[in-house]
Amino acid sequence: MGKYPDTIDRITKARLRLSAFGSVFSIALTMFFIGTLGFFAFFSSQYLKNLSKKIEMEVLFYSDIKEADIMALEQQIKLKPYIASSRVSSKEENTETAKKIIGSNYTDIIPNPLNASIIISVAPAYANSDSLAKISKELKKNEIVRNIDYPDFIVKSVSNNFKKIQWIILGICAIFMIISMLLIANNIRLHIYAKRFNIKSMLLVGATPKFVRKPFVTHGFIQGIWGGIIAILLIATLLYFGNRSIPEFIDFSKMMYVAIILGGILIFSMLFTTIISIISVNRYIRINDERLYL
Repeated sequence: MGKYPDTIDRITKARLRLSAFGSVFSIALTMFFIGTLGFFAFFSSQYLKNLSKKIEMEVLFYSDIKEADIMALEQQIKLKPYIASSRVSSKEENTETAKKIIGSNYTDIIPNPLNASIIISVAPAYANSDSLAKISKELKKNEIVRNIDYPDFIVKSVSNNFKKIQWIILGICAIFMIISMLLIANNIRLHIYAKRFNIKSMLLVGATPKFVRKPFVTHGFIQGIWGGIIAILLIATLLYFGNRSIPEFIDFSKMMYVAIILGGILIFSMLFTTIISIISVNRYIRINDERLYL
């Protein structure tokens, strides 16, 4: 945390080290909570996007349509920009599924009304109620298509909840970040305030503002580094155990984004503490002698 002159007694040195540790810990704790909220927002967004990929539309056909025609249509459909994937579910496969749902062999009683169908998954950008309605309307224009089946209620629920969650998380992150930044700024200002007479003394003996500013800015920069590193270690530990507990939510498949967020936390910690240190020390470099005692 820095070396102190030999003229300072042990008790004072201990107090200074404790103060420096407290400052770094407060920065680390703040960055930890900001990073945790940031990762929660990121993983929530990814989880809901993955959930939207699981929403499927089933293109149903009349019973007299040949499976070859259905397969030909599937080849045309899969070229559409809104299609993520598609496959043909055969008549036999659909019949077996229906038997399991009904619990009996209905074909012994009535003629089989089912035919092959096309199961499609839309791209995440189109996984909303309005887009699915347009896709359904477009597919129904084909005269061999009987109907389009998809869980419209679930789509609306996921879409609405996704927007609400995004706004709630964004609001919480913004509020907490502002509060945290004010706390860190106040802590740095108090540290510099305690040395305001030293600043003024250095200026009186001819030191330049740049010379006076340098140790305080360096101190703030170093505190930002240590605070960011500690916060990253705490977040990495939380993510590791979180991935083991709920891997479907905390997904490490996109490690590049995880690394970018962690790097962003460290950079933000360094920049913020450095900027606040510059602003705070400049205030006491320019302050009038009468206001030093206020």
